[in-house]
Amino acid sequence: MKTKVLFILLSVLFIIPMNAMPYKKHRHKVKIKIICLQEKATNRSPLFFDLTADETDDNLMITFQSVLEEADITVTDKNGNVVATEFKTSIYEGKTVNIPAPKADFYTVEITSPTIDVTGEITLEEI
Repeated sequence: MKTKVLFILLSVLFIIPMNAMPYKKHRHKVKIKIICLQEKATNRSPLFFDLTADETDDNLMITFQSVLEEADITVTDKNGNVVATEFKTSIYEGKTVNIPAPKADFYTVEITSPTIDVTGEITLEEI
């Protein structure tokens, strides 16, 4: 009897709410490509810079997978309008830049730091 009550309690508290969560369907396939990578300082080991982009809940989220200090981040749309900016920020692994309700199909990400300059492009394609 105790096991039945425990199973019912577990299913009510954990299993049913997880199954009832809405499925977040993406409207676009998001691709990101680094166009230009220019090192300013000479390092003993090569610098690798990586970032990813994903669309969730009508927001475009750019997630950085690399570390940079004192970086300026500028995101522009295809018309050259600045969508998001951050100045003199520390980029750490997992840092995100959020663009609410992306309306353009093409974005440019420019990152300028004392050690490296990175330019990348984000394309949103209809599924």
